[in-house]
Amino acid sequence: MLNMQIPKCCFIKNGLSLFLILFNSLISFAQISSINIINIDSNVLVNTKLLFGITFDGRTSLIGSSNYGQIGYYDTTGAILPPIDSIFSDFPLTTVRYPANGNAVGFEWKKSIGPLPRLAQDLLGNIGSPQPVNFGFDEFIEMCFEKGITGDDIQIMVPIYDDNTTGLTNTQMLAAVPDVISNNADWVEYCNSPNNGSNPGGGTDWAAVRAANGHPNPYNIKIWNIGNEPWAMGEFTAFNCANYLNTVTPIIDAMLAIDPTLKITMPTMGIGNGSWFSVLLNSTLAQQGKIYALSQHFFGDEQLSTPNPNIASCDTFLNNLITGAKTKGIKIIIGDYAHSIPSTNPTMAQQDLAMQWRGANFIADFLLMLSQKSDIERANFWTYGNVYATWHPIKININGDYKLMPAAEIYKILQPAFLDKSIKVSNYSPTSSDGILYSVRSNAFVTNDLSKLNIVAVNRDRNNTERLKVYGLNGYNLSKATLYNAQELTSDSIIKFETSADVYDEYVMPASSILILEFIVNSENIEKLIIQDKSIKCYPNPTNGNLIFSETLENIEMFDFSGRQIISKKGTSNFISIENMQPGVYFIKSGKTVLKFVID
Repeated sequence: MLNMQIPKCCFIKNGLSLFLILFNSLISFAQISSINIINIDSNVLVNTKLLFGITFDGRTSLIGSSNYGQIGYYDTTGAILPPIDSIFSDFPLTTVRYPANGNAVGFEWKKSIGPLPRLAQDLLGNIGSPQPVNFGFDEFIEMCFEKGITGDDIQIMVPIYDDNTTGLTNTQMLAAVPDVISNNADWVEYCNSPNNGSNPGGGTDWAAVRAANGHPNPYNIKIWNIGNEPWAMGEFTAFNCANYLNTVTPIIDAMLAIDPTLKITMPTMGIGNGSWFSVLLNSTLAQQGKIYALSQHFFGDEQLSTPNPNIASCDTFLNNLITGAKTKGIKIIIGDYAHSIPSTNPTMAQQDLAMQWRGANFIADFLLMLSQKSDIERANFWTYGNVYATWHPIKININGDYKLMPAAEIYKILQPAFLDKSIKVSNYSPTSSDGILYSVRSNAFVTNDLSKLNIVAVNRDRNNTERLKVYGLNGYNLSKATLYNAQELTSDSIIKFETSADVYDEYVMPASSILILEFIVNSENIEKLIIQDKSIKCYPNPTNGNLIFSETLENIEMFDFSGRQIISKKGTSNFISIENMQPGVYFIKSGKTVLKFVID
């Protein structure tokens, strides 16, 4: 409850004026959004950088027909195009999924490795002829390593259909490869086996092949996605998860026989009994602990009136998904997500809109929603590497220039703002003009040493300006406030400008805008206090009652996170009472001993 008090020194002769001031204050409070920092030292999502993953198309170096030309970011020699390099070289890659749509058209990794010339693959259908993949699997791994991504954060999508299987649908046959079980087991061996003659799969020593190709050390790729969307029409459909399991179980077993430490992820959909999700959770694979994570895809909209899920409904769906998966010790990843585009003959304008400011605003809202869930491990935007794709965060214009679209530019803006981890907050926001129950979503992020704190907020309301009030920031000073907007939802460019709080200490957020507030610790004393004495302990920690010390302390002083002294207690004691104190991070100092603790 808001406790509003009029200072005794404030006298207004006109009673009506006093009434109007109070009334307007209450109206203003009722209409503004707010974020309250509950616990600065809490952990919600401990690695926010993994939310900024992408899916990368393995066909990026191919040449299309005369209407297309260069398909992706790399030329036919496997070298990145200079204009792409200028806008992609500093792109904040943290985790990458591969080979994207190549998986749906029968991408064969064995034909994409080794010296040139390579064998051709028919991966473009009616938009291009069969041709070699010269930016192949090894080149993809080199790209990831150059950008600081290790094997722990590379995700490989494996095929699940064998081209010798009878009765495959046209869609399944298009994605099929020869001898799919050994194909995937060999892929694991090529990636992860040491070049020491162990040859765990027998036959070809794939670790030796990798070394001969110039890569003697294992790639150590741990995350392997079993298919992409096999529940879709033309594949197993949403009602045949059992058939999917029958198909992929021998594939998974063969892969785990090569490397038992793999993290196997399975595509999912639905929630209720009998759904694809529930069949996976109750499968033998789950019981045997062979499923590391379930991979959910979202292609939604920000509106309430469209057939696509809005982020509010995605939020509810994910909460149910997480709850069910936790009962089996299974994690959740977002395999792919993006703003929705009509599935039937979308116009170029519809495709662009999802990549323009409308899509960027959606992405900010979606990522903030994910950052408030401790059980989401990583997320990938669909898809990079192909400038002609329906979803094209880097676009080729008619004149041949390449454009970093707002959907991609927002990654460059948000990724550094999310800091190391998200923390516990509470939010209030009024209902949006489109009827969804929130206008503004916000979250707080801190560095691991708590020296920096950022608040990121998005106003998803297309029509209304909103206001944001921040509470619970004792100990921090604002260093920078930046607002991001665009002239319209169809803008290809983002407008950035510095802002500040108004006289009410509120931040004005225009319709469809994004606000980033950057704070730093305001006391040098805290930087000194954070160096703690590890030999003396305090417990329970966190606490909301007495704080007990493992040794007797003398002349105890307590400080809050801003360095302000709260308590000074002379003499000796092995405990101190902290009842009725506000939640937050505090320090106990006794001589040269400093103890950090949390009140929850």
